[in-house]
Amino acid sequence: MKSQGGMTLIEMVIAIVLMGIAMIAYTSFLVPQLRDSATPHYQARAAALAQGVMSQILARGFDNHSDFDGGLIRCSENGAPSCTAPDDLGPDSRETLPSHFNDADDYIGCWSTPITASQCIGESRGNISDVLGEDSKDSYRNFRVEVAVAYDDLTGTPPNGVTNYKKVTVTIFSSNTQPLSLSGIRGNY
Repeated sequence: MKSQGGMTLIEMVIAIVLMGIAMIAYTSFLVPQLRDSATPHYQARAAALAQGVMSQILARGFDNHSDFDGGLIRCSENGAPSCTAPDDLGPDSRETLPSHFNDADDYIGCWSTPITASQCIGESRGNISDVLGEDSKDSYRNFRVEVAVAYDDLTGTPPNGVTNYKKVTVTIFSSNTQPLSLSGIRGNY
């Protein structure tokens, strides 16, 4: 009688076990790479968002009591009204939308999306698309922007805390990546 070529049951079980081990090893190396492959994309979008928000803020005036287009009136100088006190920085009651904002500190707070609104640390101010426009609504779905503005002076803060410089800090939180912070100085000029 001729013996037929084939695999025994034991050989098949060993082959299945070896294939299982190989698949586990393969997926344990592949899954972290898939998860981390989106990180550079989120970081680049976070940098673009930070730059866009910072440009929007720095394009505004220094204070409510200063001229906004490089005029002659600067708060706390030459008989002009005093600059806003450090504890009163933020939007005025009439400034409810970014289109109404006229100075840098009006943006203070958290700008988010409906998905990230519950993660806001500071005062929730509205949707990111309110600042950047409706065309950005779907572009920044998993992002959150925290804006802080405070008086800053390299020579030391005067007793009343008001200086000719405001430090604007924009922090972008995007998905599961590290937060990105961008700082800029707005001068009283």
